[in-house]
Amino acid sequence: MLGLPAAALLACLAGQFDINAAVTAEGRAGEAPLTVDGTIRKGVIGIVMPDLQVAYLSRVTDVRLDYVARIFWRTPNDLHSNKPLILHGVNLVGTSQVTGRLQLTGTANMSVGESDYTALALVLPNQPALPSVADFFSLTAAAGALESLTRTEKIGLNLSYINRTPLGATAAVMASAGMLVPPFPHQNTFGAEPNVRLTLSRIDELTISGPVSYGTYTGGVDIVLAAPQVGWQRRLSRQYTVRLVGGLAYAHVEPALDTSSPFAPVADVGLDMQLDHRRGVVTRASGDARVDYFVDPVLGTAGPRLLLTLSWSSTLNPNWLVGVDATYSTVFVGKTPLFLGTTPVDETMAAVTLPVRYRASDNLFTEFGFRWSDRAPSVEVSAFGFHQRQLWLYVALTATTRRPVSRMVQ
Repeated sequence: MLGLPAAALLACLAGQFDINAAVTAEGRAGEAPLTVDGTIRKGVIGIVMPDLQVAYLSRVTDVRLDYVARIFWRTPNDLHSNKPLILHGVNLVGTSQVTGRLQLTGTANMSVGESDYTALALVLPNQPALPSVADFFSLTAAAGALESLTRTEKIGLNLSYINRTPLGATAAVMASAGMLVPPFPHQNTFGAEPNVRLTLSRIDELTISGPVSYGTYTGGVDIVLAAPQVGWQRRLSRQYTVRLVGGLAYAHVEPALDTSSPFAPVADVGLDMQLDHRRGVVTRASGDARVDYFVDPVLGTAGPRLLLTLSWSSTLNPNWLVGVDATYSTVFVGKTPLFLGTTPVDETMAAVTLPVRYRASDNLFTEFGFRWSDRAPSVEVSAFGFHQRQLWLYVALTATTRRPVSRMVQ
């Protein structure tokens, strides 16, 4: 009789491989600063992203590995050059139902190359203070295990790792100048999150988690963060689900900073909605208001942050979709905000995207719409004011060999 490891291995191998390719071409016209502290200039942007993916699918395992290159060109630009910026990326996503009770998940992303600050939000998500054009290496990885003890009790553990390193000219500039705001951060962060999920009833679920992390940042800053919290989710109806989270975060920063208190509340209120209308119209919406303790990898600081998100989309028919995505965040820096010369460092961000998507066929998609974003210092700073406006009209076309296939692992 086969042992459990051998049986799990055979189940994973009893699947199939699939290879697909895609390419996305995007054009933008609008205005944005050339650098994070520059004058707003009108211009155009061109982006080409070829993507090659290898997938392995079985009844219990779903693993996808893809390589994507982001070729970015903008005119005018701060370097007065027509040379494009190229960012290489490798992504890995995997899920495996090892046994009837144990599920394993894993994700990883490696990015290396150059990126304009207008695109660095993909590498530094929800990051108000962004560097200018940067040459860098970035590696993020996460692994999770979820074990079902009973039909109503589950325990889990999530592990994460982040490494970010400046390269080339970016690293040389940082080595030769003591910059208050570095072009790109040095960062090594390790995180762990044990959690327990309890199904209280058909409509109620309780989650208890204790995320902790340790990170080292540019300038020799060490930050330890712990944020135990309790979450509750209730399905109000088939269309509405509400989420509530509460807890307390503690951060230890060395050397000590006096920009904020080491303690801050953690709170989250969210609502998900899905409405089915007649004639094939399906509307989905979600809203979230969160207070957490945010570690800024660029500035090497930690402080309370308010994060608001709103998302809405309507599928008008099988081929058309319209939507709205909005984000606002600000970090509360206390009485001694950081300054770049005489200018406060930006720690507030707002962004809105209005996308319209059309599926011409199973292998050809197009999207067009409007993007707006702006940045400002913390709302606690007397010189608060938005000054990094970006306005873009864009159109993107994606051609792919992928077929719309349902996932084999739920």
